[in-house]
Amino acid sequence: MRTFSAMAEKCDEYTRRARIGTARASAARAAARGLSVRLPQRFLRQFHAVCLAGIGAAFALAAVGAHADSIKIGGTGTGLGAMKWLAQEFNKSRPDAQLIVTPSLGSTGAIRAVLAGAVDIGISARPVTAEENRQGASARAYARTPLVIATGAKNNAAGLTLPELVQIYSGQVTRWPDGSPVRLVVRPDSDADTVAMRAFSAEMNSAISAALARKGLRMTDTDQDNADALEKLPGSLGTTTLTQIVTENRGIRPLALDGVTPTLQSLAAGRYRHFKTLYLVTGRNPSPLAKDFVAFIRSPAGQAVLARGGNLTLQE
Repeated sequence: MRTFSAMAEKCDEYTRRARIGTARASAARAAARGLSVRLPQRFLRQFHAVCLAGIGAAFALAAVGAHADSIKIGGTGTGLGAMKWLAQEFNKSRPDAQLIVTPSLGSTGAIRAVLAGAVDIGISARPVTAEENRQGASARAYARTPLVIATGAKNNAAGLTLPELVQIYSGQVTRWPDGSPVRLVVRPDSDADTVAMRAFSAEMNSAISAALARKGLRMTDTDQDNADALEKLPGSLGTTTLTQIVTENRGIRPLALDGVTPTLQSLAAGRYRHFKTLYLVTGRNPSPLAKDFVAFIRSPAGQAVLARGGNLTLQE
């Protein structure tokens, strides 16, 4: 059997070829229009992640005897910690079932991986599009989790108002009340967190644009990289979710927004209005084990695990 490293090198090679091909095509179009070229780096990273997820899961299956009772679960990083908790609970009654949670693929990467057969269940922070549904992907919402404005655990800040948040992102305020610098951790413009923050208000939308245009800010592509930056960067400020903080045991402090703490209770009561909806994505013909695991997630036992992990459960 070929080694993982050898197959991973093939993933790298295919990604390089995709990059070169895209660059040549983009360069040709740009030259015709007199434009500069910027490669879709996030697409290439998702391509590489799906490739590695597929071969990583293949080797994991080989290591456990590759029996038929195995499924792969992957997607947006914010939901993976809870999936690991759910898999552990599921295995108490199904100890022979192999549930493999892959590294973060992102929402779009999860849907593509389901369509490609690289994962059995995708975790997405958005519903599938009409085209993705036509290709065979379906999504059902299973939880909401508070979208949290957060900083490192060592920061003594307790909360911010929305106008203060606007001032920080727009660059008008650059220091915490104790005089230490605010160090923003931002996500790409297409990321679900960024899209959600733009919807806070018209002023927040403009402030986000100003922040993304500034040089020198820390930008992170995956939810895990983002949480790492919030934990380790002194004076950090950015977004994450309650479920990721809880299920990954992160050293991150959620901040109250306009005096409301981001808890499941405040979200359920409608007092805290900012959240991410998480979806289970499956293909046209999920395996019996995949169906069983989805049914477990929606069972009282699975709902209890989700609630313990910072999620407000949904039944659709």
